[in-house]
Amino acid sequence: MKNFRDFLAEEISRDTKSMTELLVDAVYSQYIDEHDKNSIECVGWLDGTENAQLRFQKIYESGIGNNDSILDVGCGVAHLHTFLSNQGWSGQYLGVDPNKKAIDLIDEDINAMHGTIDALPEYMKYDWAISNGVFNLGLKEEHTFWIIENMISHANKGIVFNMLRAPYEDPAYEAYDPKDIKEKLSRLDHKKIEIVEDYLEDDAEFTVYFYKR
Repeated sequence: MKNFRDFLAEEISRDTKSMTELLVDAVYSQYIDEHDKNSIECVGWLDGTENAQLRFQKIYESGIGNNDSILDVGCGVAHLHTFLSNQGWSGQYLGVDPNKKAIDLIDEDINAMHGTIDALPEYMKYDWAISNGVFNLGLKEEHTFWIIENMISHANKGIVFNMLRAPYEDPAYEAYDPKDIKEKLSRLDHKKIEIVEDYLEDDAEFTVYFYKR
């Protein structure tokens, strides 16, 4: 017999996947249709290539080694793979994204799959699980932390993700207080948590490094 905690986890899982499907159909598929795959706009980043590069740089600065393996959650068209490769990284990579249109655009030599993180077997581990821009639109806090906990379960060294900072000028987007996020993450098994700020001109977002060891 299932206890209430298991029942609640299953409900959040179903709700997260349902909301993700709606977002793909209503928003992210449109970006793919309207923009070239090499442009950052095709995955919904509308504030320019320079800011996108800064986001990638902050992810890289978490401590990713050149041979470290990467699980890219919400990989889009694998722009992160391109960025890391340009820094000299050559580790194992798996991109996962619920938008099949995006997955179909990824180069065949890049390992990627259509789906969500819960489709991965429990034994499948990577040094780092990374999520870039996934938590900004449509997903509520319970959805976000369901994904984060799944990322932690598939990471050996740690996870890296970014979020919009609250208060945010557009109420259609989800935004968070960095202190609240750090406090919630501190309840999970970790060695160290760092919040990286002040890398965008408007200081509208922050990046989280969650180290497991």
